[in-house]
Amino acid sequence: MKTRQPLPPLNSLKAFEATARLKSMALAAKELHVTPSAVSQQIKQLEHHLGQRVITQSRSGIVLTAYGRDALPKLSQAFDLLAGSFHHPRDPLLVRISVLPSFARFWLNPRLPAFFRQHPTIRLDIDSSPKLIDFTFDDLDLAIRYGKGHYETPLCDSLMKEAHQAVCTPRQYPAWAPLIDAGDFARLPLIGDRGMLGGDDQDVTWREWLHAKAPESALPDYRITYTDSGLSIDAALAHQGMLLGRLVLLDPLLREQKLVALDPLTLRSELGYFLLGPSLAGLSKGAQKFRQWLLQEAAAYQTQHHTQSPGFSDR
Repeated sequence: MKTRQPLPPLNSLKAFEATARLKSMALAAKELHVTPSAVSQQIKQLEHHLGQRVITQSRSGIVLTAYGRDALPKLSQAFDLLAGSFHHPRDPLLVRISVLPSFARFWLNPRLPAFFRQHPTIRLDIDSSPKLIDFTFDDLDLAIRYGKGHYETPLCDSLMKEAHQAVCTPRQYPAWAPLIDAGDFARLPLIGDRGMLGGDDQDVTWREWLHAKAPESALPDYRITYTDSGLSIDAALAHQGMLLGRLVLLDPLLREQKLVALDPLTLRSELGYFLLGPSLAGLSKGAQKFRQWLLQEAAAYQTQHHTQSPGFSDR
């Protein structure tokens, strides 16, 4: 008969895993429905049991020791497996994914026929809500988000970095391209994407594009501004103005020449697209297949667009 080694107290393991994952004793306490002081005591109990420090605190917040960093992913996987042991069986071939609407519409949807040809028995349930994801409570397998990659999830795969270029419809190109060539930026009809204008994950903006073109020029007022990238692309397609578009999203429209580049200058963003999820051990068979396919598609896109033209510029 196999004899197991004595385990640390379960509550102390839960307190450490939640604190390390959320990087906050207060948030861990809220998740576990206890007080922060109780979480602190549980972690001290764990450290006493192990004879090792797992967490230190600094002015910047929670810091994991090397011992704690090594233990966290294994512990998160173990809790995912425990949780899955008592859940009602889920269809392993139904994959529930949260995807930003613009990414789903312009990048993911055109590629899904290829996925279904490879995996005809897998079904997808796509949630287009941009809400924050908590895999502990949300009935989701995976999520795709746009940012710098600072996500508090056990699984965080980098898919693609974004880049931006000024675009318009072919019909408008003859009127607007000469304005750029002549340095007449004041008359440019700009479409603004409010999601690119501020916040911790600020994206490339028209101000940076204009600074790269003509540092002394003043930025003209936006003709129209949207909070959704998909709507800003729709506005460009409707001939409403020039768009500083995200090239990952614009890929099919540029290939079909529904939109064209107004200028060769391309600005690379610090932001990109990330696939989020619970630990790999917590993914269903279908979710693992979808993740593998998505990583391959993202790698193929990166390879196809890897060559940088002279117009590329770092932020």
